Amino acid sequence: MAKEYYTIGEISKICGIPIRTLHYYDEIGLLKPEKKDIETNYRYYTSQQLLLINIISQFKSEGYSLNEIKEKLKSDSIRFSEKNIVKKREEVHQTIQRLIQIEERLSKELDIIQYINAPMNIHLKFLEKKTVLFIRKKDGGTPQDFMRRFAELNHLLKKKNLLPSGPIKAIYYDDYRQFDPTNADIEVAVEVVLEDPQEAQVREFGGEWVLSALHHGAYEEEPKTYGLMLDWMNTHGYEMNGAAIENYLIDHSLTSNMDEFVTELMIPVKKS
Repeated sequence: MAKEYYTIGEISKICGIPIRTLHYYDEIGLLKPEKKDIETNYRYYTSQQLLLINIISQFKSEGYSLNEIKEKLKSDSIRFSEKNIVKKREEVHQTIQRLIQIEERLSKELDIIQYINAPMNIHLKFLEKKTVLFIRKKDGGTPQDFMRRFAELNHLLKKKNLLPSGPIKAIYYDDYRQFDPTNADIEVAVEVVLEDPQEAQVREFGGEWVLSALHHGAYEEEPKTYGLMLDWMNTHGYEMNGAAIENYLIDHSLTSNMDEFVTELMIPVKKS
């Protein structure tokens, strides 16, 4: 003979749900026991509520919040269910797409780590066009100022709900021979993938030939590498043709050891 009522312990065992979870469902009004014993405070559930618990578990597995589940349970309309399923499916799709972007980002970071053993390798290369989110302004150019610039760029990424698809970079628009660290025209930027090409504060980056070299170590030592690049340009008949670019491949986000830093230095060039 079928039982009419089940204790909370029996419900917990049958449905595989912790007792504290059932207590919480009761507190928020999602699933209240059919009756309570005033003297013992025991909770009792019906066999019909077993079905309800299974439905709640199914909705949770589909990604619905407890508040959304409460709304769904209040409705007896198939149209309401259809509308909610369509909405939840779109949310799940967006979550999947974002996880794919995160996976791609992590894969690129693993690839970047390989640069730790790469040689300087001064060479010409064509910089493919990319879309970047950027902030450009005249401000200080000290390491502390750069930390602030990068923090502002990361804040903008979060505000726009965007994920970076490449490392952060800096573009120096001042003549390197007249660089003023107190008032430097510097752009910080990061590659992003956009669904809306009209998004504000993005632009096309690249589409030009650059002289590239990998600088290993602290940023303060970069002038030595730039000097070698300028020597290469003089030897091979090239001259500077745009703002210098620094691509921060291995930086503070991956290691605190500055000896392990790797920065790609790039100078747009043309034949003299």
